[in-house]
Amino acid sequence: MEVLAWIATVISIVGIILNAKKIIYCWPVWVVSNILWIIYFASLDMIPSVVLWIVFTIFNIYGWRQWYKDINIKRK
Repeated sequence: MEVLAWIATVISIVGIILNAKKIIYCWPVWVVSNILWIIYFASLDMIPSVVLWIVFTIFNIYGWRQWYKDINIKRK
Protein backbone atom coordinates (compact mmCIF):
# COMPACT_ATOMS: atom_id res chain seq x y z
CA MET A 1 0.00 0.00 0.00
CA GLU A 2 2.97 2.29 0.38
CA VAL A 3 3.30 2.39 -3.41
CA LEU A 4 -0.31 3.62 -3.60
CA ALA A 5 0.52 6.46 -1.20
CA TRP A 6 3.50 7.49 -3.35
CA ILE A 7 1.41 7.41 -6.52
CA ALA A 8 -1.28 9.52 -4.82
CA THR A 9 1.39 11.95 -3.63
CA VAL A 10 2.84 12.42 -7.10
CA ILE A 11 -0.60 12.88 -8.65
CA SER A 12 -1.51 15.39 -5.92
CA ILE A 13 1.65 17.39 -6.67
CA VAL A 14 0.82 17.39 -10.38
CA GLY A 15 -2.65 18.73 -9.46
CA ILE A 16 -1.07 21.53 -7.41
CA ILE A 17 1.23 22.49 -10.28
CA LEU A 18 -1.66 22.54 -12.75
CA ASN A 19 -3.71 24.64 -10.33
CA ALA A 20 -0.87 27.12 -9.90
CA LYS A 21 -0.79 27.49 -13.68
CA LYS A 22 -4.58 27.91 -13.72
CA ILE A 23 -5.10 24.85 -15.90
CA ILE A 24 -8.60 23.43 -15.48
CA TYR A 25 -7.33 19.85 -15.70
CA CYS A 26 -6.04 20.22 -12.14
CA TRP A 27 -9.51 19.30 -10.91
CA PRO A 28 -9.84 15.83 -12.46
CA VAL A 29 -6.23 15.14 -11.48
CA TRP A 30 -7.09 15.97 -7.88
CA VAL A 31 -10.22 13.84 -8.00
CA VAL A 32 -8.09 10.88 -9.08
CA SER A 33 -5.56 11.54 -6.32
CA ASN A 34 -8.35 11.93 -3.77
CA ILE A 35 -9.83 8.57 -4.75
CA LEU A 36 -6.40 7.00 -4.30
CA TRP A 37 -6.10 8.61 -0.86
CA ILE A 38 -9.55 7.32 0.06
CA ILE A 39 -8.53 3.79 -0.92
CA TYR A 40 -5.25 4.14 0.95
CA PHE A 41 -6.75 5.40 4.20
CA ALA A 42 -9.64 2.93 4.01
CA SER A 43 -7.12 0.10 3.78
CA LEU A 44 -5.57 1.39 7.01
CA ASP A 45 -9.03 1.69 8.61
CA MET A 46 -8.49 5.43 9.14
CA ILE A 47 -12.13 6.46 8.77
CA PRO A 48 -11.72 10.15 9.75
CA SER A 49 -9.15 10.55 6.96
CA VAL A 50 -11.48 8.75 4.53
CA VAL A 51 -14.25 11.20 5.41
CA LEU A 52 -11.88 14.15 4.98
CA TRP A 53 -10.79 12.99 1.51
CA ILE A 54 -14.41 12.40 0.50
CA VAL A 55 -15.14 16.02 1.46
CA PHE A 56 -12.07 17.16 -0.52
CA THR A 57 -13.39 15.22 -3.52
CA ILE A 58 -16.81 16.84 -3.27
CA PHE A 59 -15.24 20.29 -3.15
CA ASN A 60 -12.88 19.43 -6.02
CA ILE A 61 -15.89 18.56 -8.15
CA TYR A 62 -17.59 21.78 -7.05
CA GLY A 63 -14.46 23.82 -7.89
CA TRP A 64 -14.17 22.12 -11.27
CA ARG A 65 -17.78 23.01 -12.11
CA GLN A 66 -17.27 26.62 -10.99
CA TRP A 67 -14.13 27.03 -13.10
CA TYR A 68 -15.91 25.50 -16.08
CA LYS A 69 -18.84 27.92 -15.66
CA ASP A 70 -16.48 30.90 -15.31
CA ILE A 71 -14.58 29.90 -18.46
CA ASN A 72 -17.83 29.65 -20.44
CA ILE A 73 -19.05 33.02 -19.13
CA LYS A 74 -15.77 34.70 -20.18
CA ARG A 75 -16.04 33.22 -23.69
CA LYS A 76 -19.44 34.84 -24.32
